Amino acid sequence: MGSHFNTIIIGAGISGLSSAYFLSKKNKDFLIFESSKYLGGTIKSKKIKNFICEIGPNTVLMNNDSVKKIIKENGLLNKVLYPDEKKNKNRYVLVNNNLTKIPTSFYEFLFSKILSLKSKISLLFESFASRHTKNVTVADFIKKRFGNEFHDNIIEPFLTGIYAGDTSKMSARHCLKLLWSLEQNYGSVTMGLFKKKFKKPSSFNFPNGLGELITTLSVNLKEEIRLNTSVIKISKHGDLYKIKTNDNRTYTCKNVISTVPAFTLSKILFDRKLSLELKNIDYSPIDVFHFGLKKKNIRDKVNGFGLLTKKNDKKSFLGILFNSSIFNQLAPKGFELFTVLVGGQRNRNLCKLEPKLLQEIILNELNQLINHSGPVYMSNHYRWKKGIPQYNLKYDYIEDHIKSFLDKNTNFYINSNFYRGISVSDCISKSEFISKKINRN
Repeated sequence: MGSHFNTIIIGAGISGLSSAYFLSKKNKDFLIFESSKYLGGTIKSKKIKNFICEIGPNTVLMNNDSVKKIIKENGLLNKVLYPDEKKNKNRYVLVNNNLTKIPTSFYEFLFSKILSLKSKISLLFESFASRHTKNVTVADFIKKRFGNEFHDNIIEPFLTGIYAGDTSKMSARHCLKLLWSLEQNYGSVTMGLFKKKFKKPSSFNFPNGLGELITTLSVNLKEEIRLNTSVIKISKHGDLYKIKTNDNRTYTCKNVISTVPAFTLSKILFDRKLSLELKNIDYSPIDVFHFGLKKKNIRDKVNGFGLLTKKNDKKSFLGILFNSSIFNQLAPKGFELFTVLVGGQRNRNLCKLEPKLLQEIILNELNQLINHSGPVYMSNHYRWKKGIPQYNLKYDYIEDHIKSFLDKNTNFYINSNFYRGISVSDCISKSEFISKKINRN
């Protein structure tokens, strides 16, 4: 005979653990199944030679009440590290292979080399572009409203840093939520920005990396977590769900919260139609490299958040994060920490190369950019074969199938970064929403 629980959570990443946290505020009648022996999912912090390396997300945005609650209520508020704001504002792209700051003020914009004079003038006419009546690709949306150069030099590298995707395939409605809503509500992005006031949220980290959040959340959930336990089948029986695990046990529950990737859920779900659609969600591969370098060996010091590249730059990497520039606690004194991201839709074949060969290629490009010479004090590599889910144009169709499934199967919830938000803060917000709904029933 199997055991019965009110709720079963599949996956112990940030979505699973934050769902469990918010649920536990009312009751602990739940279990969390995690297929690996580790907690945290894509959040992995690693300390190497006193460098704090993030294998997955590097920061979280303090941009919603759910994030603020989970930090404050778990006693982490006094541990939060905020970036050096002056340096954090400095985001770079390449212009003629030179690091060029993205303008953050009207004055900087006027004299920036990122856009030609013609492109700068054309931005004044954005409000005359007609409103879109149906969803389009990011590339089509931006080029229509702001021009090709604005897309190529600013939007493409910016979204590369979030999705590692292809803007000619990405959904504008899902990947440009703010700009899409401004256009739809005001007829113009520019007019919308004038009429609405936006406060830029702060990003944050912890002294020992984002893994501190995972560790803290898991402390009071030890009895409810089952590591090395894979769900191999979900079936539905009346108003209850039956969960079968790899240890040949069966559990029943009223509620299911799935936080696993689309390709994992597709293999265990009882709905064949949705399973087939979930297989169509593409995931970009990402290779993550960390380099600890001596400051004295770097001639061109860089103060800023990071550098993002575009297709025309013909670089092997997607972007570089200047970690210790904005969080100096992440590197020991006298050193700098850099995180280099490789692959994505643009260069996915690079993620098939032997890591040592790829590291040699990447390190050569990094050395040239920052004018570094000398040995590498610390290096680390991690390969995400299926890293970031892509919200491509066909996602509208997939989303309709997900909504239809959830409407038919009450008390089944999908809380993963392939549905309704890709960021860590999105996942935490969805966790509180779902948990409140369950706790009310």
